[in-house]
Amino acid sequence: MARVSFTGAESLPHSQRVRGHCPDLLEHLNHYYEEIWRSSRVDAAIKELIRMRCATVNTCSY
Repeated sequence: MARVSFTGAESLPHSQRVRGHCPDLLEHLNHYYEEIWRSSRVDAAIKELIRMRCATVNTCSY
């Protein structure tokens, strides 16, 4: 499988370092993510459970 190289500071998560190849996309995704976490429609604890489940399903190490 082909791999996309990382860009940006090594302190950033890999997902952001890959999306860094397209700064406009990275900016919009970050804005979207912030809006999700600021919204009070869904309790923060539920959002965290969803985030953890997504990480588990995708075998994400962080």
